[in-house]
Amino acid sequence: PAPPPESRGPVVIISVDTLRADRLPVYGYPSVATPAIDALARDGITFENAYAHVPLTLPSHASILSGRLPAGHGVRSNLGFRFDAAAIPTIPSILEQQGYATGAFVSSYVLRATTGLGASFDHYDDAMERGEGAAVGEIQRDGARTVEAAQNWVAQQGDRFFLLLHLFEPHTPYAPPEPFRSRYAANPYDGEIAAADALVGRFVQFLRDRNLYDSATIIFLSDHGEGLGDHGESEHGIFLYREAIRVPLVLKLPGGERAGTRVASPAQLVDVLPTIARLTGAAPPQGLPGSSLLELAGGRVPARKIFSETMYPRIHLGLSDLASLVDRTHHFIDAPRPELYDLAADPLEKKNILSEQRRTFAAMKAELSRFDRTLPAAASAVSAEEAAKLKALGYLSATPGSSAGGGDPKDHIRDLEDAALAARLVDDGEAERAIALLKTVVSRNPRFADAWSQLGRAYERAGRLEESIAAYRRTVEIAPMLAADSAVSLADSYLTLGRIDEAVDHATLGLSAHPGAARLVLAKALLAKGDLGRAEEEAARLAADPARRGEALVVLAQVRVAQKRLDEASQLLGQVPATAPVPMLHLVRGDILARQGRMPDAEAAFVEEARLFPRNREAYVRLAVLQALQGRERDAQKTFERLVAASPGPASRAVAADTFARLGRPAAAARWRK
Repeated sequence: PAPPPESRGPVVIISVDTLRADRLPVYGYPSVATPAIDALARDGITFENAYAHVPLTLPSHASILSGRLPAGHGVRSNLGFRFDAAAIPTIPSILEQQGYATGAFVSSYVLRATTGLGASFDHYDDAMERGEGAAVGEIQRDGARTVEAAQNWVAQQGDRFFLLLHLFEPHTPYAPPEPFRSRYAANPYDGEIAAADALVGRFVQFLRDRNLYDSATIIFLSDHGEGLGDHGESEHGIFLYREAIRVPLVLKLPGGERAGTRVASPAQLVDVLPTIARLTGAAPPQGLPGSSLLELAGGRVPARKIFSETMYPRIHLGLSDLASLVDRTHHFIDAPRPELYDLAADPLEKKNILSEQRRTFAAMKAELSRFDRTLPAAASAVSAEEAAKLKALGYLSATPGSSAGGGDPKDHIRDLEDAALAARLVDDGEAERAIALLKTVVSRNPRFADAWSQLGRAYERAGRLEESIAAYRRTVEIAPMLAADSAVSLADSYLTLGRIDEAVDHATLGLSAHPGAARLVLAKALLAKGDLGRAEEEAARLAADPARRGEALVVLAQVRVAQKRLDEASQLLGQVPATAPVPMLHLVRGDILARQGRMPDAEAAFVEEARLFPRNREAYVRLAVLQALQGRERDAQKTFERLVAASPGPASRAVAADTFARLGRPAAAARWRK
């Protein structure tokens, strides 16, 4: 059939994170209901064998938006890399020249604007909820809120806009809302898929209600799949088996052109940019590796092999990176022990036939060698400015960064699963058990950077801050490109220990990767240093970030308390948004109330802080001090018992002992030390 005319309606990419193609009815899976995705497929072209180039969120979206393979856009992992929007054309920057408004609404912190992706769009919404002590991969926004924000933006546009709508369901943790939680209790991953489908349906109905659906080009896809234990990997990022890189891909054309078509020829995510350029009359950059999906559907793309890579094992685990090529018949995975699979006879990739098909192996191995798999050396993987900061802080002088030629990830599944178990133990308040497990892991693989980082987090939760700092520093020594990501955790530990200058230096280093978190620690460190002017300046900058406004106002209130301007401090606390609990809000309010002599109100505020943030030791200290000074030593004892219950370990008992010693209660202090 003739290609469709140029589209002048909306262009929408709906990206559902971590969605395996083979877990959708459209691809033959019977155990989950996805009516919205099914309807899109009926109205569009379904690509039966579409592949991602990296099984990680940030580099995969960089490939989608730029039309380039990972070496072409330079983003090789979720951490330690930045997309250069000024140098690399993207779908939104190309469409902006065509008169399109461009907006992105993302649900994962991994896709925050400061990764560089935000600079490509007119509007980039990355507001996230932040749980207490949440790791980077856990910071996300509920998909319903993302859809609502996207709809509000679309309602202000005409019909000429480009939208990226990113939903983090079904990424871990698998915790679907009702009714999907109960309906899929035996398989919460499927429940998350059903929940994501409901959100897709909500947004598509919104387009219909505004008479935008028929004229819209909609591309439904995922950035990568999920291991689900098929080859030993529970999640994703490490292996390149089809469950990790085969993704759903549906193209809905304006007017329902080619509705219901299915295409078996391999498609790839870098095909998205040429497709959108073709449909909108835009000129794509020269030399891109992808082809228009319209040409592929028309049978006008020569047979090709799709490239995928994962540098995650090399950067984060100290193991070998992996790369693969897949076509209609075979999948070759280049590893220290390479693998070749016959997709027709063995679609689940259970039998390595490399020894039986040496010619196919040799041909694919030779073709793979034409792809750029180089990774910058550790010292050059960071900017000159960051390298100077690292050297000043004593890094880049010890162990070099991760290098090629490490062990085969297949041989280290136990380490990976143990590290995942340790992360869950930390979240469950069992930091000491996690520490013991992680020490065993890093003894088996001393270059496992992520395990060292988790060990730092576990030590931090246990209150063993000197050991936490040593573990985080080891992470940086192994993988300097992760320095800015570890710097905020280091700054936090240094601040708690009262090593203020080191906290300031590390918070400054972390500004490039996590500006909000780093600026918050920097403002707190400057406050502790007594530099009220700079603390206020950093907090004021932080207040411009809607997601951090509450925390910034709390720091500004602390500055006013230090200046003995208590009424102004109270007014600032009154401006804190009530959308979610804000750490330190009630503690600072209690401090103000105590200074005003309102002891019952102060006590209630400290109790509330401890209830909302049970690992905030300072809340218990303030409460116990207030109780002890009123002659209520038994209540103070119970307060510290609650602290130990919330944060078990010697650090909490040491806090209790030190507090009673400072209060002049040596007997109580001795009991806690004993």
